[in-house]
Amino acid sequence: MGKNREFSRRDFLKFGAVGAAGAAAAGLAGCSPAKGASEPAQGSAAVEAGGTVNSSDAVLALTDAMPKWSFMIPPEPIADDQIAETVENDIIVVGGGMAGFTTAVSAAESGAKVTLFSAASAPISRGGSNYSKNSKVMKELGIEPFDPVPFYYNEMRAASFAIDQRKWMRGYNESEVAMDWLIDIAHESGLEVIMERDNTFDHGPNYAHAFSTLGNSAMVSTGQQGAVEALEAKAKEYGVEIIYDTKAEQLIREDDNKGRVTGVIASKMSDGSYVKFVAKQAVVLATGDFSSNKEMLAAYCPMVLPLVGYEQGEIDYNTSFNLTGIYGGDGQKMGLWVGAAWQHAYPNAPMMQGAWGGSHEPCGFHMGLNVNMNTERYQREDISAPYSSNHLLSQPQHIAFGIWTANYPQAILDKGHEWYTFGMDYTLPPLTPDELVAMWDAGAEDGSYYKADTLDDLAQQLGLDAQKLKDVVARYNELCDKGVDEDFYKNPDFLVKIDEAGPFYAAQNYAMFMTVMGGLRTSVDMEVCDENDKPIPGLFNVGAMVGDMYANTYNFAIPGNSYGINCLTFGYLLGRDLAAGKFS
Repeated sequence: MGKNREFSRRDFLKFGAVGAAGAAAAGLAGCSPAKGASEPAQGSAAVEAGGTVNSSDAVLALTDAMPKWSFMIPPEPIADDQIAETVENDIIVVGGGMAGFTTAVSAAESGAKVTLFSAASAPISRGGSNYSKNSKVMKELGIEPFDPVPFYYNEMRAASFAIDQRKWMRGYNESEVAMDWLIDIAHESGLEVIMERDNTFDHGPNYAHAFSTLGNSAMVSTGQQGAVEALEAKAKEYGVEIIYDTKAEQLIREDDNKGRVTGVIASKMSDGSYVKFVAKQAVVLATGDFSSNKEMLAAYCPMVLPLVGYEQGEIDYNTSFNLTGIYGGDGQKMGLWVGAAWQHAYPNAPMMQGAWGGSHEPCGFHMGLNVNMNTERYQREDISAPYSSNHLLSQPQHIAFGIWTANYPQAILDKGHEWYTFGMDYTLPPLTPDELVAMWDAGAEDGSYYKADTLDDLAQQLGLDAQKLKDVVARYNELCDKGVDEDFYKNPDFLVKIDEAGPFYAAQNYAMFMTVMGGLRTSVDMEVCDENDKPIPGLFNVGAMVGDMYANTYNFAIPGNSYGINCLTFGYLLGRDLAAGKFS
C-alpha cells in the first residue's frame, strides 16, 4: 500500500478521534484513497466556474495531511518584547478553583515557593460533594467504608473499562489522608463538614463529604465555595503569591516543543498586557473544563451539543454555575499546542443530570411512570438521573414527564426505600409522605410541579394526548397489579399504581448539561503526557481536566468523585510530591 493511503496513529490523535461526528461537523461524507499533492482526489468536491462547489460526491481522503480543528492550531508565539512583566517562582499554578488551590496549599505547606494566578477575580467553585473512602467525620458518625471490590468493578464496567485504573486506585487509597487534611482546614475556617445523602440503589455509598456554615445544613451539596475560600486563606497564610484577573495564553516549552515546560505567558484582564510566569520547577494546569468551547465539544463530546446551543459568547471566569457551559478549555488547548496528547477515552464523559422531580433518590430519576412528548412510556425508570439524561437525549424535545399520585411515597417506603432529596444531610431523617405531598402541593403553586384532578386536565397541562395518556396509565396499572413489568422489567419495588381517583402529580424531567470531564493525557502522578504516554517535563494538570478518569457518562454513583479525587486527592498528592522534588 502506498504511503498516501496510510493514516497514521499520530494523525488520528491530532485529528481528535472525532469519527463520524467529526466528519459530519467538517462537512465530510465518506472516504477514498488520496492522490498525489498535485493531483486532485478522484470524486472529491470540485470548484466549478463562478466559485460554485459541486459537492454531490464529496469525499474525505485519509492521508498523512489530515485537517485539524482550529483549536489544535497554535497561535503565533508572544514575543519577548511584548512582555510587560515577569514573575518567577518554583511552582506556577494556573487556576484558582478547588484543584489549583489544593495543589498550591499542599506544596506551600511542605516548603515550596508557589505562585497561583487565575482568570477569575476571586477563588471560584461550584457544587459541593466530595468523595473519600473514609475520614475522621465518617468515623465520628460510625459510617463504615464501602467495599471497593464489587463497586469499583461495577463502575469500571459502566465506563467500558476505558478509564485509567491506576489513577482510580491511587485516588481511592490516598483519599482518606487528603480528606482529613481538608477537614482540618475547613474546621479552622469555621466550616462544618457534613455527610451528604446520595443514591442507595446504584450499588454505591450513600454519602459524600460536603461543607456548610456552622448550624446550616440546608443544601449542603452547594457549599464548595466555602471550601475553596478556606483554601485561599490557608494559601495566604503559607505565603502563596495569588494573582487574579490574569488569563493564561501560552505555555513556554524549550527546544522547539521538545524540551521542558518552563513557564506560562498570560494576559491581564484589565488592559491586555502580557505577564510571563517563569517556573523553576513546574507548571500546574488547573483551568477546568472545555464545556463552553463548541468546537472542542464537537470533537470530543458531540452528544451534548443539543443541550448547549451554538452561540459562542464570552467566557465568564467568575461564574459559579451555568447549564450551557462553563470554561473554554484554555489549559487543554495550551497543552495540545506544546505536544500534549488527548486522553485515550473517547468520547469525553459529560456530567449530565436528568431532572429528578418526584424521585426518592438525591440523584435518581423518578422511578414511577414516565412518558415522553409522544405520550409513550420509553424506558425502565429505575436508573440514576445522569443515565436517564442519555435516554432523554433520544426523546422528542429531550423531555419526559414523571407522573404519580399521593399513594406513591408510602408505597416506596413500604418496599424499604427511604426518601431523600438532593442536598440532604446524612444525619437528617428521611422525608415522610405528608411532607412530600405538602412539598408537591407547594410546587404546584409555584410552577415547579404539575397537579390535576383528572388525567384529561393533566394531559392538557403537559401538552400530551389525553386518550394515549389514559391508555398508558391503564397499561402501567395492569403491570403493577401483576407485579411484573412485562414491558421493561423494572424492579417490582417501583411498580406503584397510579390512583385513578387522583389528584395527579407530574414533574418535567429534562437533560441538563453541567460540565465535561477530562482532557489531556495524564499519568498517575498528574504529569501531562505526549502521544507515546511519555511525560512532558515540567508540565502537570489536576482537576476536571485530568484525562482518562471517566468514560461514557459521569454518573454520580461515587458522589463527589471529581472533587474528592481529581481535585482534592490528586491536588494534595501533587503538591506534596512537587515540594519533595519527586520530578527533579
